[in-house]
Amino acid sequence: MSSSPSIAVIGGGPMGLAVAYELCLQGFRPVLLEADDRLGGMAASFDFAGVQLERYYHFHCLSDRAFFQLLQELNLQDSLRWKQTRMGFFLDGRLYPWGTAAAVLGFRRLPLATRLRYLLHAARCLTIRDWHHLDGLSATTWLKRWLGEQGYRVLWENLFAYKFYHHSDSLSAAWIWSRIRRIGQSRRGLKETLGYLEGGSQRWIETLAAEIRRRGGTIRLHSPVSRLGGSDGAGGVVLSTPAGEERFDTAISTVPLPLVAPMLVAGGADAALVRPFEAQLSVACACVVIQTRQPITPNFWTNVNDERFRIPGIIEMSNLQPLQPHITYVPFYMPADHPDYGRPSAAFIDDSIACLKAINPSLQDGDIVAAHCSRYRHAQPVCGLHFLGSLPPLQPLPNLWIADTTVYYPEDRGISESVQFGRTLAREVAGRLR
Repeated sequence: MSSSPSIAVIGGGPMGLAVAYELCLQGFRPVLLEADDRLGGMAASFDFAGVQLERYYHFHCLSDRAFFQLLQELNLQDSLRWKQTRMGFFLDGRLYPWGTAAAVLGFRRLPLATRLRYLLHAARCLTIRDWHHLDGLSATTWLKRWLGEQGYRVLWENLFAYKFYHHSDSLSAAWIWSRIRRIGQSRRGLKETLGYLEGGSQRWIETLAAEIRRRGGTIRLHSPVSRLGGSDGAGGVVLSTPAGEERFDTAISTVPLPLVAPMLVAGGADAALVRPFEAQLSVACACVVIQTRQPITPNFWTNVNDERFRIPGIIEMSNLQPLQPHITYVPFYMPADHPDYGRPSAAFIDDSIACLKAINPSLQDGDIVAAHCSRYRHAQPVCGLHFLGSLPPLQPLPNLWIADTTVYYPEDRGISESVQFGRTLAREVAGRLR
């Protein structure tokens, strides 16, 4: 379709890749612009001590139907593997089992009534269909109503504090409900069941990129967009990259909304148009990944409530997929303007190792094989009260669409959700262009 409209897709994360792929299926030849030196966004991989590993942890749930459909189209469906996983809770220097009714009932750190209320709340999350009444209710208020003050303090308070800091009390209950429900739905025979793709996210990302190119799309790395706006009455969109100024008939941005604001300002957008993008909040992540000669716990996910460490939890990827030496992710979340975010990577690594040793006292210095720290400034959107109404318009200019992981709120950022929304958006844009 050589005479088809020119389309720029900004951002090569899961959503941007899905948009570009679907546009190709619709007969267009998009140009995908990615600022990084690799595709994938937070799902991108790097060489970690000779192993290709994702910079940030990812897993798949039984409800990730849009991702399953994409794998089938890419002929990768037979590489998806499932495993029954376990959860733990590290509290007061002791590791407790967690994540099952039996584990909760056996958690004598809380009164029996609180344990029962926790299970009732988890069950209620699975039955809620209309979540809109939770949009204007704070997550902390909602959880305290169900669990009581003591239950919230033991089970949730530090998880919020160590991830959202001063934003903790302003989070929407709808957002935390969607997180609880997603994991709760990923069960077979009441047992938590999570999935992974052989070869990790790099495999589907590389396969999808090859398919985009095969169908006539273009992918340009090292291409950050610094300016984005209308083309002075000529129609279309003008954007600037290190290659210079370019005009496209249509542009679709999939990068975090806070990154779009300076692009729009540089493009001469009105302050009223820019303001909703500037108002979107997020927290940063410094994510440490550690190779050890032995497992830390038998769990995939272990929540951490320990005043010594500002760590909400650890994720042992080797307890999901067969990775050796043993791979553990230790995420540190905080606002990007917090002084701790500027700490050297070695400091985050040292804190991570200290936490792992506290959880597993048998772990020795000689068991540490390698460690690395990655950072992402806009890792987690802050979905506040009445968040749905705070989102900027999906189409702020006639030929410009802007989306990121917040657009499918209350669902939390996820590969499957990004793929589904990206493909739906691409079909809508394609229909309008025709």
